[in-house]
Amino acid sequence: MSIRTLWISLFIFMGTHGMGFSQDTHHWNNQFGTRAALLGGAVLTDTIDNAGVYYNPANLAFLDTSSVSINANLYGLENIEIENALGQRENFAGLQFNTVPLLVSGNIKINSPWSLSYGLITPVSFNFNGVARIETERDLIPDNESPGLENLVAESGLNTRVQETSVILGAGRLLGPAVGIGFSLVNTLRSVDFNYRFSAKTLTNTTDYFLVSRSQNEFVKYYTVRTALKAGINYQQKGYGLAATIQTPGLTWLGNGSVAEDVTLVNLPIREGGDRITAFGSARQEKIKAEFKTPVQFSIGGHKQVGKSILSLNITHFGGVNVYRIMEAEPGPFIRPEFDGSENFGPEELLNVETAMRPVTNFALGYEGALGSGLKILGSFRTDFSYFDTAPTLGNQIVTELTQWDIFHISAGTVLEKNRSSLTLGLVYSFGGTQEYFQENSFSGSNPAPPLEGALTITEGSYSNFGLLIGYSFRFKKFN
Repeated sequence: MSIRTLWISLFIFMGTHGMGFSQDTHHWNNQFGTRAALLGGAVLTDTIDNAGVYYNPANLAFLDTSSVSINANLYGLENIEIENALGQRENFAGLQFNTVPLLVSGNIKINSPWSLSYGLITPVSFNFNGVARIETERDLIPDNESPGLENLVAESGLNTRVQETSVILGAGRLLGPAVGIGFSLVNTLRSVDFNYRFSAKTLTNTTDYFLVSRSQNEFVKYYTVRTALKAGINYQQKGYGLAATIQTPGLTWLGNGSVAEDVTLVNLPIREGGDRITAFGSARQEKIKAEFKTPVQFSIGGHKQVGKSILSLNITHFGGVNVYRIMEAEPGPFIRPEFDGSENFGPEELLNVETAMRPVTNFALGYEGALGSGLKILGSFRTDFSYFDTAPTLGNQIVTELTQWDIFHISAGTVLEKNRSSLTLGLVYSFGGTQEYFQENSFSGSNPAPPLEGALTITEGSYSNFGLLIGYSFRFKKFN
């Protein structure tokens, strides 16, 4: 018997890190900049947009004017559904309107070989609220205590928010008329709020009935600050361009958080055929050191002009990150009252927050065509594969991520340029799903074992988003 199975059998919470596995298990969730968003990020050789501070700092070498992006927002209607969150076709579902600031950035051209740039972006902005409830008949209690089926009432709720904000400082310069290099320092603040609750209860079918129940609450909150360095090169010739970038793994230099678990058991046996117990486990630890890791990134891409049209490509590989602990809890009291074996299950074994990333490779294809004087049409298709790793969910620790599906993004819109300003209008549609969603606390079987616990099952999850992209940029005159 594994430690995890033993812990469940003792009913001193462990198995339900909610159904939560991961929202932001996507490196390419958002794209930044007005043109870059419509091109799906296929802008590694784009030399006319100061979004290069994020995509490829070598692009900055070719900018000869100072500019600032005043506004760039994506408005979206996002829908997430996780089937059979509790079994019996009771789903977790979340439909919400979101507003994501894509990019606030600027480029400063000074009397120097170097062109300087800055950017403020939101790489991750995710919120989910879901509730699932079932009422059904199940054989939960031995017939000698309660003949027949018992009425099961179970409910779970999940509320999670993940936010990242990055401040980027970049510089680029020309090595010759056709080659530019650049460097960016990417500083990211990440914050996570995760709340999960679960309850299951039943009554015996006897005149002197008694209650059998289990309730659980889980809370995780942390922030981290990390820094990564990106370097790039851009080669430009008439009608085409080639580029490559590399970004180092993120280095966390600040972060802490809190974690709490609470479970209450009423008249539950700690083992099959054993006596029923009434007990609870509760612990909360604050100001724990927190660390969030990001992998190395490699990008290659380019563009090719065909008549009045431009085709562009971006292929980016993200490395993997082995299982590690975002937060590690200290030893302390948990189970009350204690019983034989309970001393082996304290916060130091069960309240740690873990995650991992599997390596993924994404690509984006972009199209740009001229419709008339100052008017262009743009469109793209890009992948957004999930880096979700099943390993942490099979262990004993807390996992806060939710999304486990691959996403595909389609965008189309226009850019109207006049004098030194440009207006961007576009539509973005995203969709994804999986038939292998790892879901805890599901009552899909006819006889849950152990009672009122539910089980780890594989079900389905889906995602869709429809958004409106609105952007405005203004370019200053040259200083000289």
